[in-house]
Amino acid sequence: MKLSIARVVLDLELKILSRNKVLLALFAIMLVMLLSALWIGNSMYRKQEQTIGKIKAHEAEMLDSLKTRIRRIEANHRVYPGFIWDDPTFAYNTARNEGPKFAVKKPFVLQAINVGQSDIQPFYYKVYINKKQYLTYEGEIDNSFLQFIGNFDFAFVVIYLFPLLIIVFTYNVLSIEKEQGTWVLLKTSNQSIANLIRLRVSIRYLLFTSLFWLLVIPMMVLLLGSSFLLTSNWWWTFVLVSMYFGFWFALSFLVNSFSMPSTVNAMVLIFLWLFTGILIPNVLQIGLSQAYPIPSRISQTNEERKAVNTYFEKDGQLLTKEVFSNPRTQIRQASIVTPGMVYGYGVIVYKSQEIKDAAAEIAEQQLYGQIKKQQAAIRAFQLISPALMMQEELSALSGTHWYQFNTFSRDVDQFRKRTQQFYYPKMAHESTYRTFNVKDAEAIPTFQPREYKDYRWSNTWLSFLSYLALIGLLGWVGYRKLLDAQR
Repeated sequence: MKLSIARVVLDLELKILSRNKVLLALFAIMLVMLLSALWIGNSMYRKQEQTIGKIKAHEAEMLDSLKTRIRRIEANHRVYPGFIWDDPTFAYNTARNEGPKFAVKKPFVLQAINVGQSDIQPFYYKVYINKKQYLTYEGEIDNSFLQFIGNFDFAFVVIYLFPLLIIVFTYNVLSIEKEQGTWVLLKTSNQSIANLIRLRVSIRYLLFTSLFWLLVIPMMVLLLGSSFLLTSNWWWTFVLVSMYFGFWFALSFLVNSFSMPSTVNAMVLIFLWLFTGILIPNVLQIGLSQAYPIPSRISQTNEERKAVNTYFEKDGQLLTKEVFSNPRTQIRQASIVTPGMVYGYGVIVYKSQEIKDAAAEIAEQQLYGQIKKQQAAIRAFQLISPALMMQEELSALSGTHWYQFNTFSRDVDQFRKRTQQFYYPKMAHESTYRTFNVKDAEAIPTFQPREYKDYRWSNTWLSFLSYLALIGLLGWVGYRKLLDAQR
């Protein structure tokens, strides 16, 4: 009996929806926007892959050039005919010229559906021994800091636009019965109104979600290949997006259960969309910025400069005098640069950089400490906004969350320390400062790019259970109210 009722309601829903030209037009518009967002996300993902390919080619070209130049000097009895600051047999010169390598964050394939923090976080850095990576450096190839500005992605369409389509899809499921005069007939029938309305909303949810994925998955496979289907990140994305849609259907079911006019239902649902999706996240952002203010980059630079100046006012003077007999005269006025001066600069850079890095670490702890507090607060309060919770989870699952960029940044710091440990012994001792050879060039540390797609820190299970609880609570309250209205 139940199966026959379900079939009747399904046929009825298909007829109603197919005859609603406004709904069909709106769905067509949303579909175009969704496919456009997928195409845009894929384009940016491919752009990053192309940039990484350029980086690899550039590094290989620089290494070949470095080895060729060293061989030429060795064949010429270690005589370099050019400017001494370009002589690659000096470890200090190589460290600042051809030696620096790139640290690269490989884009995870699901980045195509959610840009996340990619619009403000660079995906590669050129790592020097005497520069810290902050935002961008000279010699950019195609960094995301320049590429990702104001993007229209899949996550935006799903989180903020599709709820509007769901509202149009469901706001009058019950109220239209009263407005068309069929409510009395329903009350006198032998079928439960609560069950019928719940069945109608459930069927619309299944139709909506099924059609959505039947369109999205083939498009993603066409653009990105099928490898993402084998990742747990994708299956969690599939589940959570489906449950996010379920939340809005359940919320609409609850609003319908109050038996208000269609216009009131639509206004209430739109208000809830604005409140949970726009107002709460913005108020939360402003509040957290006030509660955990982030120090400016200028303060970090000032701390470094202050530490270096303090060093040279005391211990640095002794070092300088050891390296140069009269440093102010020889450094600024000498018309001929001697090998000893190149060595001296290398030692000064080595010593001062250690002081600068120590100062920068203190400033960074203050900066990232505040950001971590903000992120922790967002994770704690995200339950009050299903849209914010969905945004956080999609960012984590697509590898574009701040936590993943922060992990990349820490890896870059470790790589920079390895690079320093490689160069410092070669440039800071008189016996090795001009012994850089082809074997050393081949041993220059390189960064091993990897995908930062781990999401275990994001409490995905908690989000899943939260959506499940919300859907269950809204559905239960709405069902109870419809039972009362039937009496």
